Amino acid sequence: MGAAFEGSSEIVIHAKPEQVYTILQDSTLLSRWAPMVKHTTGRTERVGTIRTCQVEWEGKKDEVAERCIEAIPNKKIAWIMEKGMMTRMFSTISFWFVLEYRGDNSTLLQLGFLYAPKHIFARLLYLLMMKRKLKLLRQSLLENLKKLAEGQASYGTRSPTQSNHIN
Repeated sequence: MGAAFEGSSEIVIHAKPEQVYTILQDSTLLSRWAPMVKHTTGRTERVGTIRTCQVEWEGKKDEVAERCIEAIPNKKIAWIMEKGMMTRMFSTISFWFVLEYRGDNSTLLQLGFLYAPKHIFARLLYLLMMKRKLKLLRQSLLENLKKLAEGQASYGTRSPTQSNHIN
């Protein structure tokens, strides 16, 4: 049903890619940076592993299953959703993190996404309601990852570098 929605958000984290990737690869830490996750069966993410998560977002509870489809240590990790409410609307729901070392122990962390609507109703619902909400969710996830990776250390008056590229 038409073109997929694809884009990304990014943030600079004052930690090495290895530190950030360790958090992303360890599903037992998921609820610490993705508060909508109440419980997960996931442990260490590797290509082919499937994690099931009990989630609650905007008062709606769901169980999602996500399969890790790419895991390049300290560079990229990606999942595709195989089960969950959103799979009724989208034929493909995938998301990934790309880590780029920036020197000075900094990492540019990019959170990318792809949603392929199954029908016109899903396309309209995304454009009218979900696009903004999901953008805010991605920004929140990145900010939570930043806090966790930086160990909530104070870096003076330096503010996070953040930009968003949403299609």
